[in-house]
Amino acid sequence: MRFGLNYHRYQVPEWAPFYVPYPLLKKLLKTAIRAADPATNQPDFKEVYTCLEHNINSFGIFHHENYDILRQRVEELHNQLAPKSKTLSKTKDINCYELENILKAVIELRKDSEKLQWYYRVNKEAVQRIYAKLEKLCRSTGHTDEGHKVKWTDLEADRDVSWLKYTGSLNELMTAIIQIRSDMKIQSGNKSCLDNTSSHLSASSDPIRALDRAVIDDDVPKLSKMLEETYSCNTTTSQCFQEIVYDLAGSSVVYGSKRAAAFLLSEAFSRYHITLDHRILNQMIIISGRQQAFEEYTASRMCSQCSCKDSCGKSESNLFSLAVEQLALGGKDVLLEKDAFGRHPLHYGAIYGLPGICELLLDLSQKSGQEYPARLIMSLDSQRFTPLHYAVINNHALVIKAFLKALEPMMQTNDESSKYILIDILRDLLAIAIKYQYDDIVRLFAKFPREFHDESSHGETALYVAARSGKEEYVDMLLKHGSFPDLDIPETVHGWTPLFIACVEGHHAVAKLLLDAAAKQDIHDYSGWTAKEHAAVRGHLTLAGMLTSLGTEDSLGGPASTLIQPIRRNTQSFRTDCHYLIINLGVLQSGKQVKAVELRERSPKELISMNAGFLMEISISERGSIRELVELPSLTDMTHEPFVFPVTDPDRAWLSFKFLQASSTLAKEYNLLGGGTALIGSPGDHFGENRESLIRERTVPILEKDTLDVLGKVTFTFVISKPISYRAIPLARPLVVEEGVQLVGHRGLGQNTASHSYLQIGENTIESFLLASKQGATIVESDVQLTRDLVPVIYHDFSLSESGTDIPIHDLNLDQFMHASNIQSPRGDPVSVLGKANAQPISTQVTSTKPRSRSLTKDHERGTREIRDRMKYTVDFVSKGFKPNTRGDFIQDSFTTLEELLEELPESISFNIEIKYPRLHEAIEAGVAPVAIEINTFIDKALERLFSYGNKKRTIILSSFTPEICILLAIKQQTYPVMFITNAGKPPVTDREMRAASIQSAVRFAKRWNLSGLVFASEALVMCPRLVRYVQRSGLICGSYGSQNNIPENAKTQAAAGIDIIMADRVGLIAMSLKGYQKQAKSQA
Repeated sequence: MRFGLNYHRYQVPEWAPFYVPYPLLKKLLKTAIRAADPATNQPDFKEVYTCLEHNINSFGIFHHENYDILRQRVEELHNQLAPKSKTLSKTKDINCYELENILKAVIELRKDSEKLQWYYRVNKEAVQRIYAKLEKLCRSTGHTDEGHKVKWTDLEADRDVSWLKYTGSLNELMTAIIQIRSDMKIQSGNKSCLDNTSSHLSASSDPIRALDRAVIDDDVPKLSKMLEETYSCNTTTSQCFQEIVYDLAGSSVVYGSKRAAAFLLSEAFSRYHITLDHRILNQMIIISGRQQAFEEYTASRMCSQCSCKDSCGKSESNLFSLAVEQLALGGKDVLLEKDAFGRHPLHYGAIYGLPGICELLLDLSQKSGQEYPARLIMSLDSQRFTPLHYAVINNHALVIKAFLKALEPMMQTNDESSKYILIDILRDLLAIAIKYQYDDIVRLFAKFPREFHDESSHGETALYVAARSGKEEYVDMLLKHGSFPDLDIPETVHGWTPLFIACVEGHHAVAKLLLDAAAKQDIHDYSGWTAKEHAAVRGHLTLAGMLTSLGTEDSLGGPASTLIQPIRRNTQSFRTDCHYLIINLGVLQSGKQVKAVELRERSPKELISMNAGFLMEISISERGSIRELVELPSLTDMTHEPFVFPVTDPDRAWLSFKFLQASSTLAKEYNLLGGGTALIGSPGDHFGENRESLIRERTVPILEKDTLDVLGKVTFTFVISKPISYRAIPLARPLVVEEGVQLVGHRGLGQNTASHSYLQIGENTIESFLLASKQGATIVESDVQLTRDLVPVIYHDFSLSESGTDIPIHDLNLDQFMHASNIQSPRGDPVSVLGKANAQPISTQVTSTKPRSRSLTKDHERGTREIRDRMKYTVDFVSKGFKPNTRGDFIQDSFTTLEELLEELPESISFNIEIKYPRLHEAIEAGVAPVAIEINTFIDKALERLFSYGNKKRTIILSSFTPEICILLAIKQQTYPVMFITNAGKPPVTDREMRAASIQSAVRFAKRWNLSGLVFASEALVMCPRLVRYVQRSGLICGSYGSQNNIPENAKTQAAAGIDIIMADRVGLIAMSLKGYQKQAKSQA
């Protein structure tokens, strides 16, 4: 759902109503599936197809309308540069001031073109995703309907052809401008470009050319004299002469000849009875606005004379005032006149954010009647936008203030129709301002009465949009000024209120504001979910804890009624004798501000070119390798969509990234821009034999193909799966889920804690496992780690604090590891674990440390103190105040190995073997280097012991907190089921792994790799029990662990929800509680 949840973020805010409604289409799909006839299991997608077809047509019309506007603008600029030529090879004489104005227009046009291109890209992604879902569902039901997709394919093909033609024309225009600028610089030397541009005019006998030269030179006396002479000679008709003067006035604005412009607009127009219209007004506003917008870009680009003209004389605002003064009483009609794009002068004043000019226009219109300012402000152009829209879209708060002041009479009118038209527009504009996060504009609109904050035309209230943005300031402003009587107006697709969307997005502060304002918590969305459940399933457990549990939900509704998913989602099959390279683009640790693909900022020269679209090709250096294409920027959440490449020899292979750009001349053709390569062979030489870094991220620079300049960089995360070299991997042993809850003894009879309220046996010991089975556990959970000499041992913590240091288990050999246990016996010799004293073979050590009696002699007490003193400065002991399975705090027993565990425990005891591979955050917390045993070696050594000593009659489950361990276990073997363990957002969050961040994320991960199930920290399931069936209906076994499971009521709550596995420390207590619950449930059945 990440694409659907982020869909609003990809949209151009002012175009939001014109997007294909992807969330609505997904909802219609699910509705059709739910309504399918159980007998035939064939959903009726007629409504989906109808809605999709209608919206594709609407999207096509909107895109075509905007495309036509862009095309007209290109043609207009083409005509300015080469008015009488069909090609740009013959451009007119032009000065650098005029050229810079055209250049600014082209850059502006390029930005608008990229905006439309992005609009198309997002809609295309949405449509393709819906068609992909339909095709997948239709295949599963044996029903297909290709006719609908043909229409979309045709539209897509037509658009690609027209867009290629357009970008070619735009790029030709850009290239011509660059060439003219280059030629102008070469030819002019130290002279003014005006001398070069118009040197031929003085020799010309053409009086019009001479007039033009006078305008270019900004020579008012000469211009006035020549006009009078031309007028007196009667060489032209009166109308023709007026047109010449009008054109000269327009040229004076374009050339930046402000003295000439002032003379023409004031004296000449009056003298020769010329009427000022909207064209010159528009031109003056546009040039003035572009001058401000592109001030930095065009700095030092003009010759000295043009630069002087640019800064001298009256300001554009004063010049515009002079022009406006020439408007007679009929000026109101001029102000309402529209150009080819349906815009009048106020539109352009709002677009460029010129408050002085906007106020002049409003003051002038006010003289024609009180209603005229509102008419101007509310006038729609060909894109359906008013000047007020443009002021908001372009973040011009001062202009908006002037507009709102002028609109006050309309807000207070008795004409309800006009008033509500304004209210509807202001609602939409407030939503746009919030989406853009324009703080000043949001403050302006937030002060309006509550009726302005109700549901917008897009089906969302301003409060909902503000809550979704996560901006606490916006929500606070709306709550204070809006006086909301109803905080709980839902949006129209999911039925989510502002509180719901705050919970979905994980905005704690916003949720608290809404709760303080008495937002309702007992509301269910259209799917039956509560806000609390949305927060919990997404890993926002602190936020979920702020909300009250209703306790009245239908146990089979909401999350528990999620559509049943097939058990096996991923159809990719893996060979156990093959290497695989698994790659995720980007990083998989949250909190790192690293983009998967990062392109450097384009230079001013590169800003001139129009991008037609980028692709990245990913491939491996082996013959016949598949090639993956990624459209950039990617709109897909790649966390659970890795690329998997079969590899023959990973030590000699490399990974290739190629950057491609769509051709501007041929559809579906791409040109190579550059590339980068990464060696993927094991960097074991860097860290030692069988060692690797826990940091799996790599960053590769992308080099431009010709210059080798850095275009950007690609960051990816990878792991290599290597085949296990075992003689005969046992056949698969499917996990049979028995009726009722399976109780698992956590680390045996329970994790050791600081509590002294009950007797504790040393965790992860044979004695603990045996007692857990006797007290009612059907499965015992143990933690497997690997020593330096590659022996799987049973131990939980990252480091062996018993040594007096924070040394990791994988940096100790087996003798050193066992010695830490042996010295805690009353007969042991408490010397340094790292020393060689009294080193004995493992068989001798295990035998000699079996006595269970603990005589509390003075020597024993002294030994206990020495052990505690040795550990007191270690990270574990400082943070917890104790160390599990240590003498003095617990009934200590010997450490053991996986082999001993498999041999000594009865086959009636089932195992949940957690592969305890070191995690990055553990190394960071311990302050040691993030280096561990190579992951394949780690897994293979554990699997070899299991394959060799695992009794066929014993049920064995493999599990891990480490996603890479689960992936490799799923690829390497199918003998034992694999389960992923995750905290699912339980605070405090120390592991930043994205795939373990929430129940929702873990479900996606498990389905992607065909895992058997998931084990969550129990907090989320205790708070929201219906999430148990959400997991199960995804085709997964659901289990839980944690201290909450030691409370009988919590265990019963989860059992009632239908949970499969409960892992507990207080095994006897919970076994008795569950037994009583099951008896009660049977009696009530």
